[in-house]
Amino acid sequence: MKRLQTSLLCLVAGLLCLGQARADDLPNPPPDHWYSKIVRYDFIQPYAVIPPRHDGILIDTRDTARRYDVGHIPGAINLPAKQFDELAPRLLPADKNTLILFYCDGIECKLSHMAADDAEDLGYTNIRVYAEGFPDWFKRGNPYAISAAHLKQLIDTAEAGTLLDLRTTAAYAHSHIPGALSLPADHFEQNATALLPADKNEPLVFYCDNTDARLSYAIARRASALGHTRVMLIEGGYPAWEKLTH
Repeated sequence: MKRLQTSLLCLVAGLLCLGQARADDLPNPPPDHWYSKIVRYDFIQPYAVIPPRHDGILIDTRDTARRYDVGHIPGAINLPAKQFDELAPRLLPADKNTLILFYCDGIECKLSHMAADDAEDLGYTNIRVYAEGFPDWFKRGNPYAISAAHLKQLIDTAEAGTLLDLRTTAAYAHSHIPGALSLPADHFEQNATALLPADKNEPLVFYCDNTDARLSYAIARRASALGHTRVMLIEGGYPAWEKLTH
């Protein structure tokens, strides 16, 4: 596996890394270490979905606890570039013609290019790198996923913002994440104005019962469309929270 010599970008507000250069300015010519096939936001967006598409795989190459858990593109799996040799046999698709989309922490980050080179060495033929990565995704106001463990940290430090339970009122009454408000997904439109924060820059976290968080993703997209800028969903949904806390 090719070695990496890189410096990690700064973590803003403990939640995300915003790169050192403007996301709309790609280097020209590109750095020597960049992978040859670069794609931009419009190419990535259709693959950033839950449930994931079957004709492509989106891979976050950043460190798990310090980056991926803190915020990642919905639908992306985590294959840290520094653990590529160990994890690639299990996480990469069997079909080596499958589209693989790598990203990391923006145009200064080498991790996605490093992983793309390593995947090519394994015989994969349809590889792309989203060089602008997570900072570009966040800057555009898209919802992003966090781990249950990171949510617990946010709750413990009173930084979780507004936490909304999308399950039925009966499920909420039985058990819910501390501090969460009940907003059944079927009633989102009727109750959104009353329950969503007036400050659209306030953190907003959704969770549901789906282990793939598909309902959370759908509602999070509606909240983003209403202008909310820091919309999160819990990777693994409420089951991930229960596993963490029980």
